Amino acid sequence: MRAKKHLEELEMEELKRAVIEGVDSIRSEVKARFASFEDRIIDLEQKKGTGHPDPAMANGGNGPGFMAVKALSEDAGMVAARTAAQQNKKISSLNSRVSLDVSIKSILTNLSSATSSGSATFPTPPDRNPNITIPGLRPLRLLDVLPRRPTSSDSVEYVRLAASGEASEQEIEGETKAELDLEGTLDTASIVTIAGWTAASRQVLADNDALGAAIDTVINHKCLSRLEHRLINGVGGQGKIAGLLHLGTAFSPTIATTPADAVGESMVTMANAGYMPNLILLNPLDWFSIQITRSSTAEYIFGTPTNPVPPALWNSAIVTTPSVPLGTGITLDTRFTTVLDRQQMSVLISNSHADFFVRNLVAILGELRAGLEVTDSSAVYHFGLPATSSGP
Repeated sequence: MRAKKHLEELEMEELKRAVIEGVDSIRSEVKARFASFEDRIIDLEQKKGTGHPDPAMANGGNGPGFMAVKALSEDAGMVAARTAAQQNKKISSLNSRVSLDVSIKSILTNLSSATSSGSATFPTPPDRNPNITIPGLRPLRLLDVLPRRPTSSDSVEYVRLAASGEASEQEIEGETKAELDLEGTLDTASIVTIAGWTAASRQVLADNDALGAAIDTVINHKCLSRLEHRLINGVGGQGKIAGLLHLGTAFSPTIATTPADAVGESMVTMANAGYMPNLILLNPLDWFSIQITRSSTAEYIFGTPTNPVPPALWNSAIVTTPSVPLGTGITLDTRFTTVLDRQQMSVLISNSHADFFVRNLVAILGELRAGLEVTDSSAVYHFGLPATSSGP
């Protein structure tokens, strides 16, 4: 029993010694940590004086980091813990909290919204509409209504047949009967090339998904718009289209006093000659001048501003296009007009132009080939429109 009791006493002594050594080790470690913390504060103070680029010294020592270190070093709880550590006293607990009178906005703000020298900034990219806004493009309507057919050549020959003379009775046997003179004239419709191109870098096309489609739309429209204009106004010649005004017949109204009447007289005259006019071409402003025509009582004749009539006169459709010269009307029988389609509109991209390969540029080319065939000039009338008044 005595030996057992002695053994227990030895174990208690050993345990006590181990606890004391553990506490001394913890005390030493805490003391070392606070000493290191104190050295850090001293180092920060020195850097403040020397202008050392320390993160805590941001904004000339007035940044939130420096303010936090300074406030923590002066906190009562921290001072008491540091004093106890220096005196080798046991630290039972540490509770320290500081409050900074500083907003997060003074830490980091957008580059464009910084309001003071103490604010740090960050360049935030602006939002961008992913769509590309293309410029205004006038409507193309004539190409939708004119007949067309494909061709595989650079020119198309056709014969214009003219007939003169009238049939008559043979009043006396043996007399010469009335003679009709038929004459065919060989004509050629040239196929012309209409094209346009622009340049762009490969990077900008790759970085802007909608840009390629916008360029394609603009180039397509520019080429087709030029084709529509030349189908009406072309004067022919080398590499040029002969248009409706050049190939058609000039008509002078004799009884019409208003634009609508002039259109009607032209169509009646064509019909009397054996044609079936079914299309009217007018400048949009000329059609508008007809729409706002009013009676002697100031009432609109062609519909009202809130309920305008559709673009039509004398049971025939009207195509309005700025390509028709202002003050000019065109009536036609489309059976005798054909757009010759040699190559439909296409857009090609290549870097083989000039030094584009080494400059990382591409050429974007839009191109079409087409012509116009009018097999009878009397099937197209063009004429001046009389002046009209929009009021009573």
